Amino acid sequence: MHNHNGWYPSDKGNPRRATHSQTVGVRGPVLIQDTALHETLEDFVFSTTLPRRIHTKGYGAFGCFYTTHSMKQYTKAKFLQTPNQQVPVAVRFSFAASNQGTPDTSRNVRGFSTKFYTDEGIFDLLCNHLPVFFVRDAIRVPNIISHLSPSPVNNLPDPERLWSLFAKYPEATNMLIWFFSDLATVKSLRHIKGYSVSTYVWRNAQGVRHYVKYHWLPLAGVKYIDQQEAQRLACEDPNISGRDLYDSIAKGKAVEYELRVQLMNPEDAKTLPFDPLDDTKVWDETRYPLLPVGRMVLNRNPVNYAEQVEKLAFNPANLLPGLEFSDDKVLQGRTFIYSDAQRHRLGPDYRDIPVNKQPNWSPASMVSSGNGRYVAGEIMRAEIPNPDNFTQATQRYESFSAKEKKNLANNIASGLVNARPNTQSAVLWHLEQVSPVLAETVRNQMLLYADPGKR
Repeated sequence: MHNHNGWYPSDKGNPRRATHSQTVGVRGPVLIQDTALHETLEDFVFSTTLPRRIHTKGYGAFGCFYTTHSMKQYTKAKFLQTPNQQVPVAVRFSFAASNQGTPDTSRNVRGFSTKFYTDEGIFDLLCNHLPVFFVRDAIRVPNIISHLSPSPVNNLPDPERLWSLFAKYPEATNMLIWFFSDLATVKSLRHIKGYSVSTYVWRNAQGVRHYVKYHWLPLAGVKYIDQQEAQRLACEDPNISGRDLYDSIAKGKAVEYELRVQLMNPEDAKTLPFDPLDDTKVWDETRYPLLPVGRMVLNRNPVNYAEQVEKLAFNPANLLPGLEFSDDKVLQGRTFIYSDAQRHRLGPDYRDIPVNKQPNWSPASMVSSGNGRYVAGEIMRAEIPNPDNFTQATQRYESFSAKEKKNLANNIASGLVNARPNTQSAVLWHLEQVSPVLAETVRNQMLLYADPGKR
């Protein structure tokens, strides 16, 4: 409904909004004094949030977390003390190597980050859908992201950049086995697990510390797809995971996960054949069983994606009394860089954005780690004493069915064949350490890919 002044009733909170620039006569020129024009254009220019450096594409949902089992024996975090306690949550699912056009079914690491709004403050639990990471030291992460990024020359995917990662870092071999299995191609976020990957610490009221790894288990069951179906769905509906998540909740079908934890006495680190703080490793579930903690029910979709999902600011340093970080090198690096990333992306007041708001927050609200511990030693830059880069990769490979082994070899070969010969040789040597059979199968498949006439 227009009037002769060029204004019309508009958005809630802005009842009068200009629809025409201020000009000299009907034809112009436009006047530089038109502050309404200036403010309208400035609002538009600054209306979008800077994208995340990684995990760019993502989807969100909201709901509640219900404690089902008392964790009082292990942690003094108040929301985990008694069954039936309930706290609101916000979750963002994401794709680690992505832009807004990345297909949801691409071979990718899916992020699974949860913000718990507790009476003691905010607890952020950042998980991935695969249980291990590429490296075990945060100082190597920027290089890993560079390897996972498009070519700086033409901004196109470059197989050599990806495969030289696995050639360069033997510790990434376990991740290679997980990442090129069918578990890395899924079409529904309702059917993925979540793993903290990093090791945290729980401390109880008596000051007793336990190492802890977090696990989300989808109550609808785990489902994944093979590379061929992933490629087909990427063409048919590149946003299939987000659509499935949103539509399920919109139809009243809640998305539910169970939270479980593995707990370890820190003294066990002295006798284990690997370092339990190594992000390239998993813990044996028979020795460290999954203990039930609670259930998360996601039953509400965002009503404003830009404000409620894109401005969600997660930080593994957002902890509570009784929930601490360990000496895990990757986690320690993450605990102080995330807040810098959020300030860069959202501004210095990002904690005041409603979806991130913690009442009465101050730097004193932050929980550190290790109070009461005595730590002494020589300052150095060193590898961990027992890296063991291949044993768990072998165990994982041998746990696969015949079909899963075949798909793994084919998934590796179809990409590795496009890398340089020296890179191929290094990756194949790593695969030899995992399984000579796997390496030989990959070699044979690469020959077929190199000469399609033989396929």
